[in-house]
Amino acid sequence: MDRDIAQKRLEDYNDVFADIFNNLVFHGNQILEEDRLEPFPTEAFTRKIDGGLRQGNGDVRKVDRRNGRYRLIYGTENQDGPDNTMPERIMGYEFAAYEEQIKEFMARNEQEGNRAYGKRIHDNQRLAPVVTVVLYFGGANSWQGPRHLHDMLEFPAEIEEKIKPFVADYPMNLVDLSTVPKEVRQRMTSDFRFVVEYLACRNHPAEMKKFMSDNERVIRHPVEFLDVMSELASDARYRRIRDQLMEQERAGHKKEDLTMWKIEDEIENRGIEKGIKQGEWLKMIVLIRKKCQKGKDLRETAEDLEEDVSMIRPIYELISLHPEMGDAEILSRYQALKQ
Repeated sequence: MDRDIAQKRLEDYNDVFADIFNNLVFHGNQILEEDRLEPFPTEAFTRKIDGGLRQGNGDVRKVDRRNGRYRLIYGTENQDGPDNTMPERIMGYEFAAYEEQIKEFMARNEQEGNRAYGKRIHDNQRLAPVVTVVLYFGGANSWQGPRHLHDMLEFPAEIEEKIKPFVADYPMNLVDLSTVPKEVRQRMTSDFRFVVEYLACRNHPAEMKKFMSDNERVIRHPVEFLDVMSELASDARYRRIRDQLMEQERAGHKKEDLTMWKIEDEIENRGIEKGIKQGEWLKMIVLIRKKCQKGKDLRETAEDLEEDVSMIRPIYELISLHPEMGDAEILSRYQALKQ
């Protein structure tokens, strides 16, 4: 499954969507209520140079509607890497959300025989605010792209200070998920907390193991969560657990609660089932070393060996950092990391 689709499917659940905004954007203030959220169109149309229309699609948008009127409109945009046009893209998506509201007002006025002559809408018809957050999943590298529209512009140096105040800026709300503070992660209540915890801990094996083995909170949306984890970790074992859950459901078996502890236990057991014992690990180290010496990167090595990236990553990195170490020492170091 495409990573972007997996992320969208999880975020589309109201409890996940509300959790993202209330804790990652609104600093713990419980502004969104999951039972009040409704889907909102994600399409954005812009005019091309030749006069035609270009269609873009945002990721997930929802609206808080009360008494038939929009109160607030929210949107998430997912990024795995920096985009040098992101502020302009957010402008387009938010413009589309405001334009959608204006069109609804105009259609309602027309239907009620109350057109706003000489205007698009009446003076007392107000638009709901639009809030968009960019969720950065990049992890290994911090966001290096522009955060404001001004960051994208090249002002003439000799007049920059004079004209800059008159050029509208457009800041965007960016959350780097791998740097979310621990106290913020701990107050999250949805499955998205596990995603953020994984991104924050994935380069710290001891913290990751403690998080996965200690946590007994039940995952509410296991299929979508496992899809996201499979993509983030490049680990097919998450998909196999998902397939097992779906098969049990199709067979009419009672649905069991899934926790991170159970996932970790299942992954460890599947490693044992594959028969990767010490002698076989040494053989694997020899093969990985040969791939490194040929200049193969991590993903190419995993593909050549038909192994999951997450399984061979520690060994690959140890060999890359310490090519002088023997195979037995590499294995010893690897086993120490796993404890």
